[in-house]
Amino acid sequence: MKLVYRKGALKAIDKVAAFVESKNTVGSGSRWAEKIVMKIESLASSKAKFAVCKHASLAKYQYRCYAYNDWVIAFLIADKKFEVCRIVWGALLH
Repeated sequence: MKLVYRKGALKAIDKVAAFVESKNTVGSGSRWAEKIVMKIESLASSKAKFAVCKHASLAKYQYRCYAYNDWVIAFLIADKKFEVCRIVWGALLH
């Protein structure tokens, strides 16, 4: 399955990694980014079926959701393509 990131998702990863780096030790931001990218890669290669997101702002686009730590990874799966659309801090969805 081909893995694709939308600009907004990549921007979110970069911004969060920079924030983590500013609050912690050197290299912590890149380690955080590596972990979330590895999780996304494992989701893309998974055979699991994912339900449409329950939150209305994500469900209206038919995004599928996966909760990773305190983050929500919203994505679409179609035509052998796994497209990461948004990465959102879970608390912002309540």
